Amino acid sequence: MNRLEVSEDEKIWGFIAWLIPLIGGILVLVLKPSYRYARYWAYLSISFFIVVVGAQLVSIIFDLIPIIGKLISALIGLGLLITWIIGVLRSLEKTFWKPPVIYDIAKIINPKIDDYISESRGTPV
Repeated sequence: MNRLEVSEDEKIWGFIAWLIPLIGGILVLVLKPSYRYARYWAYLSISFFIVVVGAQLVSIIFDLIPIIGKLISALIGLGLLITWIIGVLRSLEKTFWKPPVIYDIAKIINPKIDDYISESRGTPV
């Protein structure tokens, strides 16, 4: 997790990207393509959306199992909510967060995502 100097405008766009998974990410990629920090969060946002869809499919399968399945589905939902909240806070901290699975999917979508971190290392906050 790296901290860096990011403009307030870029921080807000990174926050928007994560706050509204998929749609926020697409908005950032279309409206603010020059903002490296916001683009980083945009790719995480799109990846998080993919994880949510996959988790929902798994939850549907678990829901078929009486009692235990509902509990597992609830835990999956809680885990996603906690991940989303942590992401919201991290995006406002001006940090590059690498959540497991989500970051791996983001690297598949954009193999150059690591470049955003190395290019933005400037002055630490």
